[in-house]
Amino acid sequence: MGSDNGKPKVRLGRMVEDGVAPSILGLIERGVAREPGLASEIRGRVVFRFAEEFSPLRIFFRPRTVVIEDGDLRKPDLVVAGRLPDIVHMATVPTLGGRFGGLPDPRQARGRRGLHRLASGRVRIEGDGALARRLLRLLAV
Repeated sequence: MGSDNGKPKVRLGRMVEDGVAPSILGLIERGVAREPGLASEIRGRVVFRFAEEFSPLRIFFRPRTVVIEDGDLRKPDLVVAGRLPDIVHMATVPTLGGRFGGLPDPRQARGRRGLHRLASGRVRIEGDGALARRLLRLLAV
């Protein structure tokens, strides 16, 4: 299970009937292809928990692989929670670069809406802040 030129291999793990793992796989694959260096540096366990009746989604960022699958974790490094549309919109907002890399860009309307989702509690992010910023940067459209 290797990678091409340091780029982690993205794979789909366990799936359940009410899960969304295949949907998120495309977003992660796109981010890994766009920013392979960033993707190869990310380490940690992320869980997305949805307000709707969907299975939680977990992502394992490992040295040579990224595994996306349906299911929860007892002690993730990062939890992103909220309604599925809010999480998807938040995850795909344009982000700032430099030392603020990964934070939503307030200079753009979609970035401001992303910040509003955070400030209003529509999307909650708990845990490793550096992992959260890297994840948002990887998912940014």
